[in-house]
Amino acid sequence: MRGVAITGVGIVSALGSGARVHQEALRAGRSGLRPLGLFSLAGLPALPVGEVEGASLERERGPRCLDLAMLAARQALAGADFSGSGVMALGTTTGGILESECHYLTHRGQEGAEERELLRHHSAGTVADMLAAKLDLSAERHTFSTACSSSANAVGYGAARVEQGAPWALVGGVDSLCRLTYAGFHSLKLLASDACRPFGRNRQGLSLGEGAAFLFLEHESRARARGAPILGYVAGWGCSADAWHITAPHPEGRGAIAAMQAALADAGLSAEQVDYVNAHGTATPANDKAEALAINAVFAGEGPLTSSTKGSTGHTLGAAGAIEAVFCLLAMESGHAPESVGLVEPDPELRVRHVPRGGVQAPLRVALSNSFGFGGNNAALVLTRSES
Repeated sequence: MRGVAITGVGIVSALGSGARVHQEALRAGRSGLRPLGLFSLAGLPALPVGEVEGASLERERGPRCLDLAMLAARQALAGADFSGSGVMALGTTTGGILESECHYLTHRGQEGAEERELLRHHSAGTVADMLAAKLDLSAERHTFSTACSSSANAVGYGAARVEQGAPWALVGGVDSLCRLTYAGFHSLKLLASDACRPFGRNRQGLSLGEGAAFLFLEHESRARARGAPILGYVAGWGCSADAWHITAPHPEGRGAIAAMQAALADAGLSAEQVDYVNAHGTATPANDKAEALAINAVFAGEGPLTSSTKGSTGHTLGAAGAIEAVFCLLAMESGHAPESVGLVEPDPELRVRHVPRGGVQAPLRVALSNSFGFGGNNAALVLTRSES
């Protein structure tokens, strides 16, 4: 990709709201993981999750995911020129399922049950529709639901459309915590009993999270013509589907390798030019091992600085790719590679160049962000500090 500039970002997670808040939290190595409080599940423990505090939300008449999305999208659109017909690409996996669950728990599927408005947003595609309507955006609307790579694919697709001539694109993702994902991951025995430890020797599993992030994209020439600050560039996008197993990654990381190599090829960059990798790093035994093998295959020698930020936010599922793309931008802007919060004793079998405790101050010009999902849905994004 060439000339796809990022001129606005917005983000909300368990760390708070806004880019500066997140930059400070990452630099401080802070975790937003706390015991689940949004809902209770009979018979299941309240494990640590990345839950967004109510004070951070803008309350809308709609699902919780719309509250999260509206907050992040408004931040990304501040000062933006979204005149003309652009593109909206949004990644999500849960949509309004939290509210659908509330309806079911109240009415148990009875015909003619009241509060049917709770069911209006069950379909994942309704989030983009409502967001566009509330923000008065004239845009094509595309929803990606490719498991944990959903919003990474949304960012890549929107960037491709801008490169092809779309005047602008609002891209990102959102997911809220809900009973379905919490109970589902618990049944798969993939949830950690305490805060997750990405790449750790004694890692037990992931910690779920929620949040939203959006990026406003436009061609560099358009941004410069209106004097907009350029925060960075989406330089490359790669995706693959290894289809190895419905929940497990390919044990040798073949799909992950293909996605990373495709993203680098799209950016016209070599692996040696990457300064930082924001790993998918879920802290599950299978994912971290497969991803480490994939990173070893793509990067020769010591490799780039690598960390997972899921110990800070939890795994935000469909929103993870967009949230971590913003983290890559913040890392390049500040020249600070964030640590993997929760990682105390690295697994010696996973040979990656871990960012040490406290983070690392270094020139960061090229960042690679990985997002790998169930079913072998893999995506990688290359973000750069400057077009050159």
